[in-house]
Amino acid sequence: MLFASLAAAFIAASANIINDYFDIEIDKINRPDRILASGKMTERTAFILYFCFILGGIILSIFVNVLALLIVLCSAILTFYYSYKFKKIPLLGNVIVAFMTGLAFLFGGVSVGNIGAAVFPFIFAFTINLMREIVKDMEDAEGDVRANVFTFPVKFGFEKAKTLLYVLALFLVIAMLIPFLLKIYNAKYLALITFAVVPMLIYGMQILHKKNDTASFGKVSLLLKLQMVFGLLAIFLGS
Repeated sequence: MLFASLAAAFIAASANIINDYFDIEIDKINRPDRILASGKMTERTAFILYFCFILGGIILSIFVNVLALLIVLCSAILTFYYSYKFKKIPLLGNVIVAFMTGLAFLFGGVSVGNIGAAVFPFIFAFTINLMREIVKDMEDAEGDVRANVFTFPVKFGFEKAKTLLYVLALFLVIAMLIPFLLKIYNAKYLALITFAVVPMLIYGMQILHKKNDTASFGKVSLLLKLQMVFGLLAIFLGS
């Protein structure tokens, strides 16, 4: 479990580094305080760190099992090509990031020989993060336009992006009820979902419906992150 946790952390770190490496010009507009965009770290140093984390993740996963190693290798390749090319393709980049976030739970299940228990956490994490990625694209639209990066909100407009978010929110609410109805999770799970996750989800969608400013998008992004925390807590307590 220790090796698996560290391997996942290393691959996640490498993904963030390579993403920042390819996003330097965009971050100079959207997030000028980031370490590469601000010049606090050189691109060469970032690239060295990237390879160190990749290598560390691969070595650690060898001590877990073969399937874990394969997941790490595929993740390393996918995150590189996401940052290099796929993120510029509307929605595909968002799906890849959400998939990689959910994959962390499947990786955990594989590592301890219980992948079945990781299926619903994967669906929950994937959906929440897909929504958050779209909202973040709405927040970063100005910088993306200047950098000729055509994300879903940039190419199709905020209203269509919002419609997609509403559909995903409805899917998530339905998906969250299924494990309780199937008696996979208990009443503690239902209570946290009902009184924490769903109200925050509805509130976030209300903000999106009424406002189109960057600050509001940032607020919704934070709410989705909090929903992730409460949702995982509900799964933990309800198992």
